[in-house]
Amino acid sequence: MELVVVTGLSGAGRRSVLSSLEDAGCTALDNVPARLLEPLLELESKLNPTRVRLAVGMDNRHPEFAEEFAPLLQRLSAGGVPVQVVFVEADDAVLLRRFSESRRPHYLAQDGDVAAAIQEERALLAPVKHAASAVINTSHLTLSQLRRTISELLPDLPVQGTTLRLVSFGFKHGLPADADMVLDARFLPNPFYVQELRSLTGKDLPVREYLLKSDLFGTFVAMAENWIRWTWPYIESEGRAYLTVAIGCTGGQHRSVALVESLAQNLREAMPRLVVQHRELS
Repeated sequence: MELVVVTGLSGAGRRSVLSSLEDAGCTALDNVPARLLEPLLELESKLNPTRVRLAVGMDNRHPEFAEEFAPLLQRLSAGGVPVQVVFVEADDAVLLRRFSESRRPHYLAQDGDVAAAIQEERALLAPVKHAASAVINTSHLTLSQLRRTISELLPDLPVQGTTLRLVSFGFKHGLPADADMVLDARFLPNPFYVQELRSLTGKDLPVREYLLKSDLFGTFVAMAENWIRWTWPYIESEGRAYLTVAIGCTGGQHRSVALVESLAQNLREAMPRLVVQHRELS
């Protein structure tokens, strides 16, 4: 089992790195004391012998960390445990701003002098940084850039990608709270007013055949599909987990359902991580 140790300066983004590793499929544990790491690995190897990689967050809040870290790495290496150490840091001005914005105290700033605490922590962690496999400066990285940096350091990480959620709904029941984009289909011909179609849904072929008689329906599908395909590379580059496109009609039974089904049919081959939800039908 490969071990990835994520450590670094307070406020530099260690938790964000751990979260990115967890999103990529790693088991991630934070705030692990140096003295507990070896017993943890022994227990983990027994409980989960097939686990490929474990990521642990370690920091200097444990007084013995900086002093015990180098001997710990030596013991792990001697025991045949492959270890990568990712050290996360940021510029002083950035760290000062982050502590000011978060209103969280620096654990070394007993007198409130955060700038002095940052310098003290840098000195304490200098040997840890020297032993690191990789150093990431997060001063000017967005979350998506941070994830790309991690994927470059660990190229065999599984890429989860962005999930496209297509949701149909009825406006009379309210907007979906998690929608990133809402499209209104209420101007399309309404099968509700056709007696033999009223009890059916947009999943049923007679409803879809009725709607396809209108050029508006095909134009709606084409324009929505073009927009999703055009924006998709940019959405994925942001590292987003989900993009939710909600399409609504009056009741969420006919038009919106048929539109979502048509879009899903057109997009599924190009976007295998696609989820369809018909809110009012469920």
